[in-house]
Amino acid sequence: MKTGMMGSGRFGRFVVALGALSLGLLVTGCGEECVDRIDCVNKQGAPPEGKQYACVDSHCEVRDVDMGPDAGTDAGTDAGTDTGPDAGTDAGTDAGVACTDLPHDEKLGTLQLQTGFAAAESVTLPEGIGAVSAVQSGSDFKLYGLNGTDDSLYALGTWPAIAASTTPLQPIVPEADQGAFPSGYLTNDGTRLLTGYAKAETGFPGKVLVYDTATPADSTYVSAAGNFTADAVPGAFLINGVGIQGVAEGGNAIYALKTDAKPLQGTKLATFPVAGASSGFTAVTSDNIAVLGYSVPDPEATGPFSPYINRLTAVAPSVYTSALSSGTPFALTNPNAIEIYSNTDLQGVARFGQGVALHRGTFTATKEVSRMELTLGGITPSTVTAGDLTPVLTTSNTCTHVVGMTPMGADLLVSVKDKNGRRLVRLQQR
Repeated sequence: MKTGMMGSGRFGRFVVALGALSLGLLVTGCGEECVDRIDCVNKQGAPPEGKQYACVDSHCEVRDVDMGPDAGTDAGTDAGTDTGPDAGTDAGTDAGVACTDLPHDEKLGTLQLQTGFAAAESVTLPEGIGAVSAVQSGSDFKLYGLNGTDDSLYALGTWPAIAASTTPLQPIVPEADQGAFPSGYLTNDGTRLLTGYAKAETGFPGKVLVYDTATPADSTYVSAAGNFTADAVPGAFLINGVGIQGVAEGGNAIYALKTDAKPLQGTKLATFPVAGASSGFTAVTSDNIAVLGYSVPDPEATGPFSPYINRLTAVAPSVYTSALSSGTPFALTNPNAIEIYSNTDLQGVARFGQGVALHRGTFTATKEVSRMELTLGGITPSTVTAGDLTPVLTTSNTCTHVVGMTPMGADLLVSVKDKNGRRLVRLQQR
């Protein structure tokens, strides 16, 4: 158990040379030139004006900006946007047996569900849809998704009867900024959806789209440089990035976009505890404990694409609400935050009831999805206790890969991909 006083992987998406802002560059060992267009920027530099990269058959191609989507968009922090079976995953073997010859469960493929958890509904993910977010409406959940085909936001219907609408709700990247990179995440505060984009330029200029599902006309874009991951707490979106509108001094940090005021207000919420730290994962539990991450280079690794260590800290509501009110940021160190995880294998984090789910492995091969309980208590309301990692999904092969996780009420939607395509599976605690 890890206990502390609260109050103190994701694959890199942008060019390290532009500010060391990667989220943990990982070496996949597959001999591929790229897995997405951001890889191409990392390895070849910014494309010519009016052009963008596409990762086609694991190789970088230069195309006109309006020629269509990247064939292999990054999975991002939620469900990902890769629309087809991963050739590297499908080629995996188990004790010499090809994936195509192994039995696949209709829901979880070759993943093994562990004691204490159940797999409920399983739904095919609509073509082109990557990251998804579930907005609660009474006892139902309305799903929304990002489509990598046109980089737009879509309504998917009510779970489990989901299907992508033929009409996009709004582009992720406005026309004036075409060629920028969608950040790949999608989250909500119960009414508004948040996603974003950034440019592969110095400082990663970009914006977040705040889409109001109740009053679409109130939707707006807000400047938020390098917005990599985000989640919502009451009254604000927490954004792990480089800057936000209204804050003159940026840099790698946790920012907050206050949603209880008009116009929306930005503030710096928390700073990283070590010099040279880059952006990381963000999640919020059902008890509103904020899990705020950052990444640092692995000191024992060598090479231009060495692994990054992703570190997760947990922060009690009493700590960040005080910072939201005062406008004074705090450092992600004790007693403000406790570190709950640190490793190079972290690929995603999402709320799973009164805790978080951690997707561990590599960018193309799932090792395990585990859950960590986080509870408030102790002498002061700023005390958080982190439980041990409890396995939820395990695997002995690379035939089925988790490409994203999305909270849905107390449950967790996992997006899995294998020879049978991509689907969302609802996981529940027993």
